[in-house]
Amino acid sequence: MIAAPTRTEKIDTHTRDIDERYAQRHPLQIAMCLRKLVNQRDFLTVEFDCAQIVTQLLDVDSRNARFVFDCGSDNGYNARLAGADMLTFRGQPAGIRTEFFTGRAVRTTFEGRPAFEANFPASLYYVQRREFFRVDTPLTDPFIASGRDQGGDTFRLEVQDMSLGGVALRTSDTRFAALPKGSIWKNVTLQLGGFGSVSTDLEIVAPREAFTPTGERRTVLGCRFVELRDNAERTLQRAITQLETRRLGRATNA
Repeated sequence: MIAAPTRTEKIDTHTRDIDERYAQRHPLQIAMCLRKLVNQRDFLTVEFDCAQIVTQLLDVDSRNARFVFDCGSDNGYNARLAGADMLTFRGQPAGIRTEFFTGRAVRTTFEGRPAFEANFPASLYYVQRREFFRVDTPLTDPFIASGRDQGGDTFRLEVQDMSLGGVALRTSDTRFAALPKGSIWKNVTLQLGGFGSVSTDLEIVAPREAFTPTGERRTVLGCRFVELRDNAERTLQRAITQLETRRLGRATNA
């Protein structure tokens, strides 16, 4: 189980200009953001007491809601960081604005070199073009999107992955291969297995061709939610969080 942040959240005036839609508050979502920074070896600045260092995240401990980051090159600044009550992390890896703040960090070592360790932030702002994380959907008992296309013909397509911003649909039906971008399907029903179903309008934004491991041709339709109602968003958020929790559990037990 992923631990919740233990620090009481303060108001950081530096993040007030960021749309609250981009605030990640669930520990699992925060862990995913931090782990992506680790995997991509992205650089961040850490601001504290009118000073700053450049750092990289080194490790993420999801179970204990803590992360490790590298020391700076200046020992004097490192000493000031160790005494600071609040740290503000900022970066823009691959054009994605990332900001969060934590309480006091403690000195530690990571793979034999000096480092710092801190609690997860209570919130993390991750402003990316796609806006939301995507998760793969089950291969067995797949999620289904059904409805009528612009011509009035019925369809029933498997959901390949999904986020709060949209879904990717896959099919072997060749009639979808030439579907133009911008096509809108009204009142599409997404059947999400045990999580229930939601109804929404979809805009086709990224049709493409793909192949299975056995060489079979598939059409994948990247779709954007035109408008997502509050109850539909809650259902999708619950499904996305549970799917990612299960994936992390399988990876831990492997």
